[in-house]
This record gives sequence, C-alpha cells and structure tokens, in this order.
Amino acid sequence: MIYLILIFLYIILDQASKWLVLNNVPYGSGIFICDYLNIIHVTNTGVAFSMFQGLNLFFILMTAAIVFAVSAFVFKYKTELSKLQMHSMMLIAAGGMGNLIDRVFRGAVIDFIDVGYKTFYRWPTFNIADSCVFIGVGLYIFSMMFNKKNKS
Repeated sequence: MIYLILIFLYIILDQASKWLVLNNVPYGSGIFICDYLNIIHVTNTGVAFSMFQGLNLFFILMTAAIVFAVSAFVFKYKTELSKLQMHSMMLIAAGGMGNLIDRVFRGAVIDFIDVGYKTFYRWPTFNIADSCVFIGVGLYIFSMMFNKKNKS
C-alpha cells in the first residue's frame, strides 16, 4: 500500500509543478534562477532530448505499455524484489504515468527544468516525471549490481 501512495505522491508533485509552470510562465519564456538553473516553459511531443517529435500517439501507446509492463513485473516478483528495487519500479511507473497524463490531456509533455552552465552548455529541458524515471532506472541498476542474492 505504501508503494501506491508513493506513486500518487510522485504523480501529484509532477502534475502540480507542471500546473504551476503552465499558469505562471508563458510558453517559450523562462525564469532565471542562477547560472546553473532556470525554469523554462516548453513542450515535447517526442522522447528524451526532444527526439522523434510529432509522434505523440505512438508514445502514448508506448508509455502505457511500459507502465503496464512495470506494474505486471512488480506484481509478479514483488516478494523477490528488495525495497530499493520496489521503490525504483515505483519511480519508473510514476514518471511514466506523469508524462502519460500530459500526452493524453495536453497533447505534449510539459518540460521546464533547465540546467547547465551559463550559456556554454545546457542539458535538454526536463520535468519531475523524467527525473523519476531516470532516478528509478539508476536505482534499479545500482540494486542489481550490489544485490547479494545475485552474487555466487
């Protein structure tokens, strides 16, 4: 039950942050915070790094399938997964659902976190759902590398 609550909290955090950006930052403009961080209101109909723009319907179906696969995996292996692995799966599912909500109801994913160093290099703009997926995958890989059950 705690994992379902965490999923909903991550989704709420993601959607609330996007709502704040949608209602306070005009599209295409931003808020300078410091040389390393800005809030910039952009949308993305593609995937990571804005690749494959315009394939929103395809990514709706793909994201839904991934969220379903993660959920099925957790349901099937829940007794064999460590707490860290369970939490990583919840982050991945929550991030996928956060961006799926955008794709279905807004037609594109809202991105707004802009990091980098001054104008020299900027990482592609992302959101909290993207961060959940990235951290979830990283934690899962970490857990698999150091899982005592897998070591002979």
